This record gives sequence, C-alpha cells and structure tokens, in this order.
Amino acid sequence: MTNSTATQNENTARVTADDARIDRLKERNRSTPQELDFERIRIMKEVYEATPGDVQILRRAKFLAALLERKKLFIDDNLFVGAMAGSYKAIYPNPEWNVLWMKEEKTVEKSKTKEDKEANAWALEYWDERGLKSRTESIFQQRYGFDPAPCYESGLVVPFHDWPGGGGNLNYPMVYQQGLASVIKDVEERMMSLEMRLENTDKLYFYQASLIVMKAMIRWANRYAELAREMAAKEKDEVRKAELIAIAETCEHVPEHPARNLREVMQCHFFCHLAAELEQVGCGYSEAYLGQNLQPYYQADKDAGLIDYDDAVFMFQNLVVRLNEINYYYGEKVALQNSADLGQSITLAGYTEEGGDATAEMDYVILDACTYLSFPQPPLSCALTPKTPGKFLEKVLDCIGTGVGMPQFVNADVMVERALYLWGNTERNGALPLGKARRTCVGACVGSYIPYETGHPVEGQPNLGKVLELTLNNGFDPRTKKQVGPKTGDPETFKDFEELYAAFEGQLQFAEDVLRRGAWIASMLNADFLPCTWRSILTKGCIETGLETWKGGANYYTVAQISVGAVDAGNGLMAIKDLVFDKKKLPMAELKKALAANFEGEYEKVHKMCYEDVPKYGNDIDEVDFMVRRVNDSVLRAFESVDGGGNYISKDIKTSMDQYTKSVHNLMGLVTGALPTGKRAGVALTDGSLSAMPGTDTHGATALIMSATKGNDPVKWCATHMNLKLPPDQLKTRKGRDSVLNLVRTLFQNGGYHAQFNVLDTEMLRDAQKHPENYRDLVVRVAGFSAFFTQLHVGVQNEVIERTLQRC
Repeated sequence: MTNSTATQNENTARVTADDARIDRLKERNRSTPQELDFERIRIMKEVYEATPGDVQILRRAKFLAALLERKKLFIDDNLFVGAMAGSYKAIYPNPEWNVLWMKEEKTVEKSKTKEDKEANAWALEYWDERGLKSRTESIFQQRYGFDPAPCYESGLVVPFHDWPGGGGNLNYPMVYQQGLASVIKDVEERMMSLEMRLENTDKLYFYQASLIVMKAMIRWANRYAELAREMAAKEKDEVRKAELIAIAETCEHVPEHPARNLREVMQCHFFCHLAAELEQVGCGYSEAYLGQNLQPYYQADKDAGLIDYDDAVFMFQNLVVRLNEINYYYGEKVALQNSADLGQSITLAGYTEEGGDATAEMDYVILDACTYLSFPQPPLSCALTPKTPGKFLEKVLDCIGTGVGMPQFVNADVMVERALYLWGNTERNGALPLGKARRTCVGACVGSYIPYETGHPVEGQPNLGKVLELTLNNGFDPRTKKQVGPKTGDPETFKDFEELYAAFEGQLQFAEDVLRRGAWIASMLNADFLPCTWRSILTKGCIETGLETWKGGANYYTVAQISVGAVDAGNGLMAIKDLVFDKKKLPMAELKKALAANFEGEYEKVHKMCYEDVPKYGNDIDEVDFMVRRVNDSVLRAFESVDGGGNYISKDIKTSMDQYTKSVHNLMGLVTGALPTGKRAGVALTDGSLSAMPGTDTHGATALIMSATKGNDPVKWCATHMNLKLPPDQLKTRKGRDSVLNLVRTLFQNGGYHAQFNVLDTEMLRDAQKHPENYRDLVVRVAGFSAFFTQLHVGVQNEVIERTLQRC
C-alpha cells in the first residue's frame, strides 16, 4: 500500500476515537438477550422446495445466496455492519445436522408467526432422517453391525455429527488484497478451461457454486450500502449523515474490490468472517495473524494523517463488539460441551518468514482494544519467541491481569517444529518451506495449523475417564446399565498392573474405532450434502484443484479429534497400580465397591487413600507424570490404528490429534462415575490436557509446568493445553510479572507448548455463584476459551473455583 492509495477514499477512512460510543456498544451487547430467529429456516424451506433436482453443492450455494439476498438488515451505531440474523444478537437454528434438540425444546411452539411455525414443522420433518446425525448413525449400524448410540449415551465418546464441524484460519486476506471481482474472473477462466469430461464434473459444479456465492457476497455488501444511503437521505444530523455515507462507500467498494484503508479492510474482514459463520456456524473460524495483516493499511492511514493509534484502537473495538454478537445454539448438550465458544482466535507476535520478530503495532492495538472491552471473544494467543519484545509482553500481562484469561501463551518454536513434523512433505505440495512453517498460527482454541490452506474436519472427543471406568467394569457402563465396550476381563482376576493396562488399551481402541469410523461417515456425508463453498474459496488449494474442502481440495489437513481426560486416566491408573498391585493396600473388589458407592459412607476412607495417599500428576513426580505420558502415547497409537489411520480423505494424509477440553470435561464428568483419582460421580473431569486435577498440584507452579513437559509430546499433537490459576495481585508487582514470564519461558525452554492464566480471587468466584447479578461482566478462562462466568454451567464454575491457586 502507498499513501496515495490510502487517501483515495479519505471520507471513508477518517475515524475519530469515541470512548462513550464504545461504552454504549458494550452495554448494549451485555444487556440484550439472545433469541432464536427462524428467518433462515423460512428461506431454506423455499429454496429447498424450489431446487429438488440440483446437486447439493449448487443447492447449498443457492441457499446461502438467497439468505444473503433476503435476510433482514439493520445498521446501528457500530462503525461496521453485518449481523448473524435479522435482529440484534439473534441466532439462527441449523437443523441440517440434528433436529432432535429442536423436538425436545419444542421450537415449533416457540415460533411467533404462522410462517415460522410452518417452516419449523417442515424442518423437523425434512431433516428428521436426512440430518447428519440420523444418517451417520444409520450408516454406521449398517456398516459395522452394531448401534453406536450406547457409546454416545454413555459419554464414552462425544461425536461431532450433532453439530457442524470444520474450521481453521480462512484466507480473508485474499479477499481484501485482491477483491472478489478478481477472484471471480480467475474462477470463470478455470471453469471455462475445463474439458467436458466425467472426471471434471465435481470441479465444474464447485466453480459454478463458487461464482454463485461470490456474486451473492458482493450483492450482500451492496444491500448494506443501499440501506446506509437510504438512512443518510433521511438523517438530519450532519455527523451521523457523514458516517452513514462512509458506511455506504465502504460497502460499495469491499469485498468486490481490494481494500484501500483500515476501515475498508476491517469491514471486508468481517463480511468474510460473518459469511463463513452464516454458511456453517460454530466451527472455530480463526483470524490468524490479523494484526499483522492489518498493519500495512494502518500504517498507510497513519502516514496519511487519517488516523492515529487511539483511532485504530477505537476501530478495532467496534470490530470486537461485532465478533461478540456472533453465536449459535444446538441444544443443551452442545451448550454444555462448548459453552458457545466460537474459537475466533487471533495470533499475536510470532516469527516472520525469515525468522525475525513479527510483532506489529496493530498487535498492540488489538491488545489495548481487547483489554478495555474485557469480552470473551476473540480469544488471543501470544506466539512467544525469544525475540518477542519486552514492551509487548508487558501489554500481554496487562490484559491477562484484567482477569479475562488471555492472551494465552503458545510456544512458536514448537509450532514450527510441529508443522515440519506433520506437514513437512506431502505428495501434493512437496517439502514444507521453513518460512511457511514459521508462520504457523493458532486455529480454533489452542491447536496450530498452516494458515489459509489447512482443511480442518472434526472427529469429536473420546472420554478417557469413561474408558477407565469401562475398564474397571469389563466394558459395562454402570450409569446406563448397558454393555458399552468390549469384555476385556474382570479386573478382580488380573494378576498384575500390565493386565489391567492391556484391558484399558482394549477399551481405548474400541472408543477410537467408534469415534473415528462415525466421524469419517459424517465427513463423507458433509462432502455429499452439506458442502461449504465459501469456506473452500477461502482455503488455498480448493480453487486451484477445483475441489471443495470436504472433498480434499485443501493443501493440508489435520483433524480436530480432541482427547479429553488423560490426566484423569493417568492419575486413576497410578492409584490402581500403587494401591492395588504394588502396595496391596486395597483389594480390587474393595475399590470397585467404593467406586460404585461414590466413596460414600464406609468408603470415605478409600476416597482418602485414592485422593490423598497416591502421587498425583502436577507435582514433578516422574512415576505419575510418565503414566500420563503413557496414556497419551496409547491414545495416539489407538488413533493411528483405526482402519490404517489417516482420515476419511486418504489414509496417506498424515494427521494428528488435539488435546484441550473447551467445557466438554464438565459434560463428560456429569456422565462418568467415581474414579480411582478420588473424583466423585458427576464431577467434572480435569480441564485442559496437561492441567492438574484441582487441588492436587501441591508442590507449586514450577513443579506443575515440569510435569507438563513430561506428560506429552507436543510436536506429535496439534494441541496441548494447560491452565494455571494465580492470585489477583500476582501481576501488580515487577517481581510478580517477571515470575510469570520466567515460568512460561521455563516451560517453553523445556519443550512445553501452552500456558494460560486465570488471575482471579477464588472467594470472588464463590460470591459470583451466589450473586450473579453483581458479576455480569466477570470473564474467566475455561479451557481454550474465555467466557462470562455467570453464564457457565455450575459444573464448569465449580471446576474453575476448585483449581489450585498457585503463586509464582
């Protein structure tokens, strides 16, 4: 960019900071309740009834285009326009994946108009057997000869086909750097160059769908421009009139043409992001190195005298408010699973392609904007390198000190090494350039991927706590009273710990088989009838190959199978080894009776033995730390052993797993009984993947991070995750701040990948449970994301409260 380019549209670019407006926008966001809007289903009904003979990718493209053309628009006091639904903070139901929750929660009865009732009734009937959940489970039963439902009902695995899957860092920069008009021309040329042969059928349809969607994107922006001009014509206040005209000029230019200034690039970015959420919401669409992508536009506007630093902060605050208006709902179970986390992650700092410090002034802007607002979205990540400026790290600590639990720290060196290990050499792309590996960034919650060109199908989550419970019950689930897993033997007959561990691995392999096979069926069905054209346009490789991302068009792939409960399994196995087999203090029969009784009554003494007398992960004790590592290594082997490993696209595509929990550790804890760790029935599992079981990390913060360095191999996993809880005054002194940074550096120097901090008063959290009306704006870090504390399920609240308070 040049200064002359930035001043082509000076009226549109000029913005002045306004703190009072930000306060109003923040208050409106917090005080406006969410409601279901059935506009999307009404439009879907009409499009689907009109297109029964279309191939699905064209049908879905026409549906998205109709939604963008017909959805109700509004313009409020935010600098940027765009909303998920037809009214402020409203959310659309998405019946294509699963209508069971709509039946259970009686959405037809909640419909306010005759048209909404008819559309809801149509959706329930149409998607009842066509939805992803019902079709996946039906095909699974036909293919593998048994019903997987007991595995889901027991909580052994949490599948993804109840809700949309996929995500990653989409190529928004392509749109604001090139403009959609240029991309349309490229796609038209590629489509017209195709020979009319059977082998090109999918490519032809993909290009046709791409043209439909991109033209609809331009039309959608122009609709906002038309509305802004209509409002400006009636506006008497000259300041507001000028603002509306600026909105109109912005929306007339982007996304059709390349952005010319910071305001246009932010609006273009949000249009791209919002359209991805409209196409398939709730998928962890992250925003890569957003500050660094915005830096050239910011610098040009600043050099031209159009904005200053504070103006840029104000602009980004407007964007943050918009990001916090996006939401989704798929029923109570998914709400427990995800706590409405959207994974709109932004990565800060990191490396340049040449290996230098990549921190941009816009990274500082983002930190200041997010620190002031203290909203849970977007999650921020500091990709720490030895070259990250101390001044920037002070800003990071300032933000963490507000209590919002972010930015999280991720080890940029591990991200580079991981990229080279997982994607270092592919048949399609050859050797991965080191420069590209250095620009690896966070996607979704804590995983790291190659930005803009990684497909990211989801496979769900195995419950390792339940795996251990089934192991102790010969595959039988005490809660559902069903034989869920295979009969791997009665533990009372096992002669040594290795027999028990072999049974554990047998139950684990079964869980992986059920999870992955179901996920592959669901992914193939997604490719068939729920393709994502816009997401594919924004994933490098898809336009070049003419293949949608579900069908293998992306340059690289990983999978979001998120392993949960390794620390619970490791601690539990350690307790059994120590008490039952090594020291013979507790007969297996007595342990099983205590677990069945939830450690109550006469079995409280057994609880004390399990919880207090056995070494626990998180205290730098090799034996238990390596037990957790053994569990994690077993998980990877089981993952790779399902039908030859790989994923549904090809067994030859190298993939790996994630380890974090969102809030599914609470959902899994609710359906998992008492464990030999001392966990009681219904209590949440341990958060993250390398965090300690609450209350058991008694040897201090340094011991905890040293356990984390032994508990997993972060290079072989796409994500690992550790929470620490610090007192409110930890970051108020120079000594305290240095201690936190030294702790993170020690973790990273010893090969660790991730650390995040809650800096909160435990008694305040307890009071917030009792008096939520006094803590409406209280944000805490859960596991890979932050959330308003009072909106969390009580099980998640309790788990956050019970985490050990460490002082560095």
